[in-house]
Amino acid sequence: MSQKPAIFIDRDNTLTRDHGYTWDIADFAWIDGAVEALQLFAGAGLDIFIVTNQGGIGRGFFTAADMHAFHDHLQSELAKANVTITDIAFCPHHPLAEIESLKTPCSCRKPAPGMILGLAKKWNIDLPRSVMIGDHEKDVEAGHNAGCHAYRFEGGNLASLVRHILHQHFGDNHAR
Repeated sequence: MSQKPAIFIDRDNTLTRDHGYTWDIADFAWIDGAVEALQLFAGAGLDIFIVTNQGGIGRGFFTAADMHAFHDHLQSELAKANVTITDIAFCPHHPLAEIESLKTPCSCRKPAPGMILGLAKKWNIDLPRSVMIGDHEKDVEAGHNAGCHAYRFEGGNLASLVRHILHQHFGDNHAR
């Protein structure tokens, strides 16, 4: 089976608004243009993966079950827009983790590329043809460390950045 390109995207302040260790569904809110951006990627036939540092688990602010419930809600909201996230990888580690086994260093907390590399292996992804998007330099570094193109989302409407990415990397026929 041949490898295919994909999109790797950060969650907090890239897809959803971050209120500081956001995990409660009551706090769920999309970034402007996020759903449209994901629809554009899906319409281009690209698999979409979320890669997210979730150090609040290690710090004891919320549980992995809380985070999974938040992700289930995100997926159900996207299903209404005919978008599917292929897979979600998360890193529960943090330098200040209360749980000793979740203290860094680890190979998955961005800027380390572990989450991207793991998803690429699992889903047969062509990393040099893939793109990582996030709101922090550590997201861009993680993408580069994995061998992807990488973009920093600096706010505004995410769909605008996605149109540029589709044009740059996947041809004019996908940049609507």
